[in-house]
Amino acid sequence: MYKATDIYYMITNECNQKCTKCSHWKNRDTTPRLTTEKIVSALKSIQTAKELCIVGGEPTLFKTEIYEILAGLSDTSIRTTIITNGVLADKKFIDSISDYNVHIIFSIDTLDKGFWEFVRGTNSYDIVFLNLEYGIITLNSAKISIQSVLSKETKNHIAKVSKYVKHKNIYHSVQNYISDGFNGSWTETGNGQIVISDKKQQCFSVNRNLSIMQNGDVFTCFQQSWIEDCQQPLGNLCTTEINEILTSGYTSFICEKMKICNLPCKVLKCNTE
Repeated sequence: MYKATDIYYMITNECNQKCTKCSHWKNRDTTPRLTTEKIVSALKSIQTAKELCIVGGEPTLFKTEIYEILAGLSDTSIRTTIITNGVLADKKFIDSISDYNVHIIFSIDTLDKGFWEFVRGTNSYDIVFLNLEYGIITLNSAKISIQSVLSKETKNHIAKVSKYVKHKNIYHSVQNYISDGFNGSWTETGNGQIVISDKKQQCFSVNRNLSIMQNGDVFTCFQQSWIEDCQQPLGNLCTTEINEILTSGYTSFICEKMKICNLPCKVLKCNTE
């Protein structure tokens, strides 16, 4: 059986910013929404689950669903991470999630107000940092951090973000930019490619990561469809129980394919050892 520990839930494709690093803000959710009961039930049925990461689009567009998921998982040891652009992560939101086993990640790529407008496509700097500062004051350091995306456009800005984060005594992660899948206008640095000996397992998200789409489709990872003969989802939570999905022959087939997968998404932190 596929023993997933890190589950990623793309709660929406929609976004309230117009970031140049991706084109998600052009998307609209067109399928019926997966109920929070379904996602909570699935998580509770995965005995190996340790972390749920809610991503988007922008997750805080669906705050009520986030609250319901957090409440539903409150009697488990599963930690929920929420990656947000920070625009809607206001005082009320921070206060509402603060007592749960949660970690909120603010996406911050620059401290320069002028460059911020290029990054975000909107003038949201002041409101994001107002929310961020409140989060830093309200939450302990284990519950809040900042993530930056490294590209040729942002490489001269990351050091200042790191200095700010160090001053605030919270964690800072840096994610290499990849163009595939994001369809933005940024440029990869070309310095982050991970090279693994052909004799070793190529991708370590196999038998660890699980990705769930808002329509209920389940994949091993968001890039699974890039692998030859692996375009179809493992199953769908609207029609099939998660344990049946994880024990299928198709899931086992994809696991074997992933072990030798050598796609450029290897630079993403979700699939390194």
